[in-house]
Amino acid sequence: MLKISKIDTETEQRLILEGRLANPWIADLDSHWKETRYAHSERDFLVDLRGVVRIDNAGECALAMMKAEGARFLASGIRMKHLVQNLEANAQENHCTDNGTHPT
Repeated sequence: MLKISKIDTETEQRLILEGRLANPWIADLDSHWKETRYAHSERDFLVDLRGVVRIDNAGECALAMMKAEGARFLASGIRMKHLVQNLEANAQENHCTDNGTHPT
């Protein structure tokens, strides 16, 4: 399960993710991303990953797409910080599609 919380300020939009960033919840994340990001594209966008306990390939692809569109990330733990630092390489390695998802 993935819990998604939103915090909006005048200068920043933040998505707080908690739980498993994996299928089938990637569609929910994508919906929240589009709704939040495109409503106020002039604001900074931050994705808080500190509550995420697991990420599959589709989750990595979703994060890579978000990063390509300007998102910044908060992460804790060695593995999560490493994943965030290498999102572009991970997207290519995992064969993400143009829309940020992993092919099924």
